[in-house]
Amino acid sequence: MNRTFFTIAGLLAASCTVHALDIYVSPVGNDSQTGTKTQPVASITAARDLLRDSGKLGTEPCEVILGAGVYRLSEPVTFTPADSGSEAYPVTYRAVDGADVVFTGAQTITSEWDLWQDGIYRTQVGEMDAIDQLIVNGSRQILARYPDLGAGYVLKPNQKHVGGKAGNAPYDGCTPDAWDASKAKEWGDPTGAFMHGMHGGLWGSQHYRVLCKDAKGKLLFEGGWQNNRHRSAHRSYRMIENIFEELDAPGEWYHDAKGGWLYYQPAKGVDMASAEFEAVLQLKHLIEFYGAHKEPVATMDITGGGNGLKVTRVKNYETTEAVKHIRLQGISFRGTARTFMDTIEPLLRSDWSIYRGAAVHLRGTEAIAIEGCDFEELGGNAVLVDSYNRGTVVRGNLFRENGASDLVFVGSFAAVRDPAFSFGAAARPLDEIDTEVGPKSEDYPADSLVEDNLMMLCGRFEKQATGVNLSMASRITVRHNTISHTPRAAINVCDGTWGGHVIEWNDCFETVLETHDHGAFNSWGRDRIWHSAMPAGPNELNENGKSLISFYVDKYPESPFWDAYQTTIMRHNRMHCDHGWDIDLDDGSSNYEIYSNLCLGGGLKTREGYKRIVTNNVVMGGYTCNVPYPKPTADVFDRNVVAGKTIYSASNPTLWGGVRDYTFAHNPAAKKTEPAVALQKQTLDDAHSLYGNARFVAPGVGDFTVKADSPALKVGFKNFPMTGFGVTSQHLKAQAETPPFRMPERFATNVYAAPRDAKVLGSTIRSLSSLADVSATGMQETIGTYLVDVPTGSQLSEYGFKSGDVVLLLDRTSTAGARDFSRNIGKLRPGKHTVKVWRGQEAVTFEFDK
Repeated sequence: MNRTFFTIAGLLAASCTVHALDIYVSPVGNDSQTGTKTQPVASITAARDLLRDSGKLGTEPCEVILGAGVYRLSEPVTFTPADSGSEAYPVTYRAVDGADVVFTGAQTITSEWDLWQDGIYRTQVGEMDAIDQLIVNGSRQILARYPDLGAGYVLKPNQKHVGGKAGNAPYDGCTPDAWDASKAKEWGDPTGAFMHGMHGGLWGSQHYRVLCKDAKGKLLFEGGWQNNRHRSAHRSYRMIENIFEELDAPGEWYHDAKGGWLYYQPAKGVDMASAEFEAVLQLKHLIEFYGAHKEPVATMDITGGGNGLKVTRVKNYETTEAVKHIRLQGISFRGTARTFMDTIEPLLRSDWSIYRGAAVHLRGTEAIAIEGCDFEELGGNAVLVDSYNRGTVVRGNLFRENGASDLVFVGSFAAVRDPAFSFGAAARPLDEIDTEVGPKSEDYPADSLVEDNLMMLCGRFEKQATGVNLSMASRITVRHNTISHTPRAAINVCDGTWGGHVIEWNDCFETVLETHDHGAFNSWGRDRIWHSAMPAGPNELNENGKSLISFYVDKYPESPFWDAYQTTIMRHNRMHCDHGWDIDLDDGSSNYEIYSNLCLGGGLKTREGYKRIVTNNVVMGGYTCNVPYPKPTADVFDRNVVAGKTIYSASNPTLWGGVRDYTFAHNPAAKKTEPAVALQKQTLDDAHSLYGNARFVAPGVGDFTVKADSPALKVGFKNFPMTGFGVTSQHLKAQAETPPFRMPERFATNVYAAPRDAKVLGSTIRSLSSLADVSATGMQETIGTYLVDVPTGSQLSEYGFKSGDVVLLLDRTSTAGARDFSRNIGKLRPGKHTVKVWRGQEAVTFEFDK
């Protein structure tokens, strides 16, 4: 098929025209009518078909005008190439001016309610499909659950917290015993219940469906595939729902599908006689834009993916003809089913699994625009742009309280050269690897615009969720969006394929609220040649101790940019994260330019990777460079103003392979400006860095520009605008919140504090205590003894320990810190001993003889 290249300027240039054909739609219309203003049709499908039959699509201006009201869908409305407009004459489906137009998959419940018992009402709904959500007076209600919504984190007197700690209680209420047999004995038949738990490392959530309860009262279940770094669920953060016996709080409901009864305990203020009831059944999509594709559809069986399944079958729709030039404007989308049990497909080697679907699903399109719409209380993703798409515009929309991610751009695995699907998957051997640059097909989203969207409270059900997610995509501009109150990142880039994105003027705050070890902006780059690394450097070595990735880079110096072949730019963003980093370039993230950003508290991190140019930023919270690749890496960190209890957090700071200089280390209590000797001693770098008071203008209200006499200007720092972040539309600005502005509680001094390392049996160790070390090792919490350096030939090396190990147990005795390990290893008697370590981001047990 012929492809069209779209530019952002071209996407913005579309103008309003007089429409030669207007089709009118009204909820009280009739599909047998002609679609005129006085004889409207009742459904968007009828309007679509009238346009198809008109012969005017693409040759004259055409518009579908939707009258005020609720349009209830029992199946998705699908647009195909037969519905396309043209660049000169796009087709518009819009709400009539000022009208509230709602598309929903929810169906009304009109049967009578009777008081049953204990303040609970019930109504007979017959053979209705399983109800996924109940909506009363326009608000989503609570499926009967334990613990109750709003309970917070419930720890009973005899319980201890196990695992890492989240900033907020996940699911608005959780408890360690939610799935226990001791609790399940209170339930008659929990078949069909849903168990929700956080990932063991707090890297999102995992979900399970109860199959039955065995003779001993233990729950048997299926699921857990929702994270591509599959682990057992977190042992403390758990919740269960769809349990009849837990129907015990206002606003809770339960559907007995076998008996046909729907039960509800009214929320405060609900009048059962006058309330309006709606049931969301199993409809997952409302609008579909589907281009024509090759038949049969190509499939691939992924084996060894990171989602815990032996085989995951995925499909590749190779577009042959696109749906083109259609606009959706001013429509509210609500009432889709939850999709957490369908979130299965691994996204390459990232941490993510996804469901390839959404309330509005685009696949095989060109120049589709979604403007001025509302996406609220949807069960899964709001918008997903899938495989071949060009010129998509998502602008001026409100996204609020959706079940998964708000907006996802995701390409097809078929466009990726040498794709791999788990963290532990090895790169192809050097003599077999594909050395071509960029994608191998056009089945991915590109040249698209995400602008002026307000996104709040995504991930109500799925915690591996984000405001904007980019995977296997190219040249996506994400501009002037306000994204807040997210369980994980606000903006996430799953991989380096294929870069070229522009991330600018966004306002992202209150992020990583229910998870851990992530950033308000987060990225990975586990691409074609990526090899894992730990604080001591790459941990994939040959028999001579040389890192495997060095062989690739030595032979092919440009190989780090085979996939990330276009530079991604981050500029003029305001980022805030209290439970991770403001900007987190994680495993392998490469080819970034990051400048003129304001980081409000969590700081900035670059893990192993190549060519990250970080310059002229204000960074509250410090800079973390905790995992190095072999020198040189073409990284640059300079001309930044940095403040926090540490300026640099690094497990091995001298191993960093880039240029690090001209940093201004800010401390408001500094009496003078002087060379940053603490940094220089820490890094053996930073020859021109300075320490002192940067003299910010008004940090308490978010103005981190420096005054005209600021010594920060001496390192080459230049002021940049401190306003203009986030949404620009007045109606969205009126609803948007702003981030908290606060300075760090502690500031680094200019006195070098050597790491608290200890020497044991010829090796260097320390307690695992910093967030940098926890993130570098992939640990779930700050516990254990971190082996900083275990030289070849040392006693610990002879025992089988390796640099980067975190020792957890020695002969079943906890080694909570370096002191424990030193004492316990010193008391060992001759004989066989067992040790449990955290190595390569997983638990490993081995034995050794003394």
